[in-house]
Amino acid sequence: ALAVSAIPESLPIAISVILVLGMRRMARKRALVRNMRAIETVGVVTTIATDKTGTLTENKLSVQEIWQPQGNTIDFNTILYRATNFLSGQIHDPLDNAILQYVKPHIPPKKQSKPLLSLPFDITVSMSGNIWPAKKGSLLVVKGAPEKILQQSKLTDAQREKTLAALQEMTKSGHRVIALAATQLDGGIESFSELKKEQKFQFIGLVGVADTLRLSARRAIAIAQNAGVTVRMITGDHFETAFQIGKELGLVTSKDQVFDSSQATSMDQKELKKRVKEARVFSRITPENKYKILQILKIKEVTAMTGDGVNDVPALVNAHVGIAMGSGSQIAKDASDIILLNNNFASIVTAMREGRIIFANIRRMLFYLLSTNTGEVIVFVGALAIGMPAPLAAVQILWVNLVTDSALVIPLGLEPGEKDVMKRPPVNPKSPILNGYIISRIVLVALVMGVTVLLFYVHFSHISHEYAQTIAFTSLVVIQWANAFNARSTFESAFSRLRVMNRSFYLGLSVAIAVQLLVIFGPLQSLLHIHTVAFSDLATTSLVSFVVVIVAVEIHKMVGRRYLKK
Repeated sequence: ALAVSAIPESLPIAISVILVLGMRRMARKRALVRNMRAIETVGVVTTIATDKTGTLTENKLSVQEIWQPQGNTIDFNTILYRATNFLSGQIHDPLDNAILQYVKPHIPPKKQSKPLLSLPFDITVSMSGNIWPAKKGSLLVVKGAPEKILQQSKLTDAQREKTLAALQEMTKSGHRVIALAATQLDGGIESFSELKKEQKFQFIGLVGVADTLRLSARRAIAIAQNAGVTVRMITGDHFETAFQIGKELGLVTSKDQVFDSSQATSMDQKELKKRVKEARVFSRITPENKYKILQILKIKEVTAMTGDGVNDVPALVNAHVGIAMGSGSQIAKDASDIILLNNNFASIVTAMREGRIIFANIRRMLFYLLSTNTGEVIVFVGALAIGMPAPLAAVQILWVNLVTDSALVIPLGLEPGEKDVMKRPPVNPKSPILNGYIISRIVLVALVMGVTVLLFYVHFSHISHEYAQTIAFTSLVVIQWANAFNARSTFESAFSRLRVMNRSFYLGLSVAIAVQLLVIFGPLQSLLHIHTVAFSDLATTSLVSFVVVIVAVEIHKMVGRRYLKK
């Protein structure tokens, strides 16, 4: 019976229940957890690498401004319409949708035709386009990254300088800037790789597109930073645009904290590691860069990485916590640990908070079970050492283990988080779940329990063994109730913690008290070898048992708050 009591065999089941209930709570907050491991890991995350579009922004794009070089006589709206990928009438890309909404009112219905061929976005050239019929051959109209299109456009030095100045002004406003260009083709092509190296574009102009930042994003980032978690924004935007958005979100204060990922290929590994460590915003990112950044961050950080496309799968799989968007591709969802059903960055912070609470609650359950179980062992070992009979019957030990422990362990695992749970740095994942401070409290509680129960047993044993055994049994149970109050917080006083409502805890405590009263005063007396005792003795010993362990742990918590909490 003592072996059954000493080994916390219910702990794996209790932890599984707590994790499942945590998954359910997170699902209600629009974060769908796909495996239990992620709940624990997300609680110790030290850095979050998040996409910008759709996660930090609403993904509701709108055209804000356009710019054309002086003397350009080409109809800008027509070219803009022809650069939009709307083949078969289906528009899935928010950028194409925003462009079409802007340009359609300016294009007569008779000119709203379909291209001969659409070329999807090619990451190697950072552009997409459409091929249209022309008087001679065909016309390729493209849109894409300004720096890439400018490289392949026929411009004088003066024109290039003016275009770069206009680009700089537009990106300073935080706009995502897209360049437009066109070129005449003699024959047909199926992809950008078939374009001749000497093929030059006619530069048409620039389009500035804005995306609305999520109202909750800046606040969620601030909460994460206060919790000791570094937030890094990953975007395909121009360097200046990424800087302005990062500044608005509170991620960066200077351009030194923004890393242009297009430079990654020209850096050696040592220099790249240094820049990645310092950067808080990554611009002009590609899936390959994203994976490289993840590998570097993983060396010293516990990393959460977001993604939504097929190209993001390697990063999602290799991150400590892969987070997919609910609107993303199915393969990205399958590769992830958590799916954000609302695509909102704030849901990541909510999941991180939930993970920290679950981690702390597992520690609470461990403290409660190990301290009470160790205390029971000390009671018996102490009785043997002083030559006394067994203070408890075997069935009484099993009763304590079955009823008192079971009624209070899972409710402790459902404890709401302490008020500073998101104001302290994440726990080092390599550190033991029970640190020296908690172990010292386990020893303290076990000693107080053992000594108190033994003293009562010795004191009342002159009346009879059965009388003393009933007092010892009741004292042991009451100390466990008091210890449950202690376990509700690590540093916070048990009296302060009373203001935090945990209905499960009080329900479990009520059940434990009710069944204990049935044992002491009800029909279960004979089954558990309960002897009739004076009510005054029962009340006095119960009160002393409850108070002594509370006082001992309050002193321990006071020392912890003063010397160890930082």
